[in-house]
Amino acid sequence: MKVQLISQGPELTPALRGHLERRLAFALGRFGHEVSQVWARIADTNGPRGGIDKLVAVRVKGRHLQTILVSDTDANLYAAIDRAADRVGRAIARALERSHRYRHPRPQ
Repeated sequence: MKVQLISQGPELTPALRGHLERRLAFALGRFGHEVSQVWARIADTNGPRGGIDKLVAVRVKGRHLQTILVSDTDANLYAAIDRAADRVGRAIARALERSHRYRHPRPQ
């Protein structure tokens, strides 16, 4: 799984890139065969003014999935990455559960 990273504002340091790739690999690793493309965007929405303004948006496309978009905002960029990765993992699990439930109805 290759993650395409886009940074709009904060500098994308090797430590930040590594953290993002590790968290997404952990959250999406069990869906490796289903996930085809992952994009992550990091932005500083307020610029130098400070505050709760670090945005992390993750978009995932897959073979049996519609496009899933999850975003999170926090003053700490690492915390926003952690929450966004967790949320995208749960969203993919829900979407796959729904698709399998409707594709394979249980016999009665």
